[in-house]
Amino acid sequence: MPSRRIIKIAQNTALILASVTFSLVVAEIALRLTNIGKYSLYDRTLFFTAPSLTQGKNQTVKYEPKTNIRSVAIYGDEVDYDINYGTNNLGFVDNVDYDFNLESTKKIVFVGDSFTAGDGGNHPWVSQLRQRLGQSDTTLYNFGVTGTGIKHFGPLLESVKDTVHFDEINIMVIGNDFFRSLWYPFIQDQALWFCQQKNTKDCIENYPPVIYITDHNANQKELIDRAKQLYQAKNSTNETKLTLLQRLRLYNLACDLYSLGKNQASLINFCPHLKFNQANEYDKNELYQNALASLREIKNSFPDAVIRVVHIPEKGETFNKQYSLEIRDDIKKIGLEYVPLLEICTWNRDMYHKHDAHFNDLGYRNLTKCILENLF
Repeated sequence: MPSRRIIKIAQNTALILASVTFSLVVAEIALRLTNIGKYSLYDRTLFFTAPSLTQGKNQTVKYEPKTNIRSVAIYGDEVDYDINYGTNNLGFVDNVDYDFNLESTKKIVFVGDSFTAGDGGNHPWVSQLRQRLGQSDTTLYNFGVTGTGIKHFGPLLESVKDTVHFDEINIMVIGNDFFRSLWYPFIQDQALWFCQQKNTKDCIENYPPVIYITDHNANQKELIDRAKQLYQAKNSTNETKLTLLQRLRLYNLACDLYSLGKNQASLINFCPHLKFNQANEYDKNELYQNALASLREIKNSFPDAVIRVVHIPEKGETFNKQYSLEIRDDIKKIGLEYVPLLEICTWNRDMYHKHDAHFNDLGYRNLTKCILENLF
């Protein structure tokens, strides 16, 4: 006869599995009823024109300089956004070139991922901020690059350290930035991978592309048809392995929706990311700790600059007005300023694309307004 302890463990395991299954079902229903969109991030087919991303020295990732890039996000048979944006002389999304030799200006940089770059928006938000600020004695730089994380931000800032003195460094983050490893772009057969190791063969054999290459003149119907073919091929082969980031985002969203109005302490057994809200009770994992170490390195490398961690709200976080990843205490322990945009400005799902996680034009206007009112 099995012991009571074994029976209890089996019962608890069954309960957890049942709860997980139920949470995923609830999440699927909620996604449809709340009109967030019937598709997950895994259903997205993202097209970029080439050239787009490139790797520089010291593991930096930037866009190709002086390039017009078209970016199209398709979910099923729906185009969520189709935008064009240009890059400047240094390979960043902006409508002005960067001159680090301007002596009399205050220099402020925004470094971050696709939200900082402005993915999903028709107009670079840092350019809008520059126009609204209207201060000739202040120079703004946009160091946002799609898909990057905190591990990328340090090398990017270090790459210009000897040529420019930043007065203010604004590190624009979402929760997932703390879990992104270093990667470099690799293109083959009209597809682009984010490879995390130098063995590109292993990268392309074991993981699906993140971006597919298209032509500037391709019409949306052609892209929708191609996206359907790619999606069917992906589901009919072994190319269905979700990356760590994809699994994290999908599962965390399910947990966020299921946990609304519930005691989060009772959910942490099967919603691990909720442990991060219990900062003093649980150990952070290795990726998170490495990200915090990278922030410390940035602080030490730029001792004379005002450095802020600006926390951008993700779409799922606007439902319960709470960040999925609570970083406030850890950021303050490092000695950096913490700016929680979710708490100090008003956000709603109308500011995001229907299916995609990024802001739409309304969202980027709100981001510009929020930054202008709280950082200047």
